Amino acid sequence: MAIDLSLGRIARLLAKLGNPHRTKYHSVHVAGTNGKGSTLAYLSAILTAARIRTGKFTSPHLIAYNDCVAINNETYPMQQFEQVHQMVERENTKWALGCTEFELLTATAYKIFELENVQLALVEVGLGGTLDATNVLEPATDEFPGGVVACGITKIGIDHESFLGSTLLEIALKKAGIIKPGVPVVVDGTNAPEVLAVVREKALREKCLLVEAEAAKTPGLFEYLSLSKLVGSYQAQNLSVALNLVQILRKHSFAIPDGAVSEGVGATKWPGRLQTLVDPETGLSVLLDGAHNESAAIELGQYLTQIRAENKNGSHASVPKDSSSVDSTSNTNGLIFVVAMTNGKAADKIFLHVTQRNTDTVYAATFTPPLNMPTVKCYTAEKLASIAQNYVTDVRIAPTTVREIFTQLQANRLAGDHRSIVICGSLYLCSDILRTLGDAATHSSMGSTTTGH
Repeated sequence: MAIDLSLGRIARLLAKLGNPHRTKYHSVHVAGTNGKGSTLAYLSAILTAARIRTGKFTSPHLIAYNDCVAINNETYPMQQFEQVHQMVERENTKWALGCTEFELLTATAYKIFELENVQLALVEVGLGGTLDATNVLEPATDEFPGGVVACGITKIGIDHESFLGSTLLEIALKKAGIIKPGVPVVVDGTNAPEVLAVVREKALREKCLLVEAEAAKTPGLFEYLSLSKLVGSYQAQNLSVALNLVQILRKHSFAIPDGAVSEGVGATKWPGRLQTLVDPETGLSVLLDGAHNESAAIELGQYLTQIRAENKNGSHASVPKDSSSVDSTSNTNGLIFVVAMTNGKAADKIFLHVTQRNTDTVYAATFTPPLNMPTVKCYTAEKLASIAQNYVTDVRIAPTTVREIFTQLQANRLAGDHRSIVICGSLYLCSDILRTLGDAATHSSMGSTTTGH
């Protein structure tokens, strides 16, 4: 089913389900282009450490369809997920509501939160804000015991232009659509001036408390950040948004002691974002990152600059290699990339910010189409390769499967190519990697701790 942004269908469906999102639990609603998932990952871990029963809804799913829903930081079991999802689908069919796949998924999450008696639901916007299915959420009032008690807006950049607009101003207007009357909102204070202007105006109009989060102005942030396993300099701002949301929740009578904040930050995991993995079969170490838009590519590029410098200087590299294969005479400053991208994404922006023409190799790959998301298609490897050739001299077509890709990379290593390996682009490529490597993969420290994460 095609993407059709509106709220009428899901509102009618949720009414048939008893409006769980309004009557049973409070919610935190978070929008943004990048950083939503990390911010909610921090929040979920902190709230779980505080013994607050918490639900979390994020998209897209990463490994299996049900992992978009978590209770107390644990993926909701597939059998129970399917039971609720099927019940939601029956209501949709019975009343001929015509809900989209994402609307059905959102309603399923909201119903699961009711059935699991969560106290607080953490909800990530799927696409945009104003007309995203999640935005059926309403403010908490005396009339309804549930509802939204805080909103968050992370970093906004250019993405999904065909739906949201081609300028930061257009996109910000849609993202700010989650701001609700009287509900406090936290925004990443490092956003572009035009983004902050939109958020300020909407918050003023809706009579909301507005907090502009900045890492340097968030008490205790860097002490907490030193406990985090997530890497990338941008995590300071994501954590700043999360900690400011914690402050709002405390004022809403949620008991969140400082010790739970420390414990939660230290326990936070968010796969597929600057994540270092070791393949159990080949022993190869790779850096995995779902940098699928320009702003994310800029952040990845900055992180890779550090890796290149470490490799060149012979210091501890953020992407460790198989120690048995290190050869000081090899070209260690270059990188090997395996890249797949969703069709329509600005792939050229990825290569522009992360690659170097004469030292790097790019393998153009594809990904497995995600379950129940028929609108998501990937660039063909040939098309992606043709784009990459504008930025990198050595461009190759990747083998078809993940296991074959690792076999090829291992052959390169045995032939003397000891460059670090980066797998990036679509989160659906990250999904393929994580599914193939499985639980046996070694989750080594997620990058260098010198990045401030």
